[in-house]
Amino acid sequence: MTVKVCLGGTFNIIHQGHLALLSRACMEGDEIFIGLTSDSMAGISRKVKVNSYATRLRNLAEIIEKICPDGEVTIREINDDMGPAATGDFDVIIVSSETVKGAERINRARAVVDLKPLRIVVIEMVLGPDGEKVSATHMIQDRGRNA
Repeated sequence: MTVKVCLGGTFNIIHQGHLALLSRACMEGDEIFIGLTSDSMAGISRKVKVNSYATRLRNLAEIIEKICPDGEVTIREINDDMGPAATGDFDVIIVSSETVKGAERINRARAVVDLKPLRIVVIEMVLGPDGEKVSATHMIQDRGRNA
């Protein structure tokens, strides 16, 4: 049986937390769908400048090729926080401990249209040397302070 996995994100600057999500997706499934936020969506909730969709797509594709070279991976632009996970043919969703509530919301939306719930796989937040969670926002802000 083919296992279809989905996950989503902005992937502004790919860091260890992203690598943990992507690696787990490749371990969990045969087919992986990655929803990459559009430029307009990415800019809504960010406190820092977000790289263009084209740049983020290129960087993500390069990393996926290294992490999951034999995997069947599809990357598509998404324009809302549920993307096709709420209605698509998927079995598993990979999320961080910060985004579990979004996955639960997706499962509620799936129930409304009589789709089976996704198995939610939670990746704990990766911490940096300072004990803070690793995030692109922190990385960019730290660069600004150290410049």
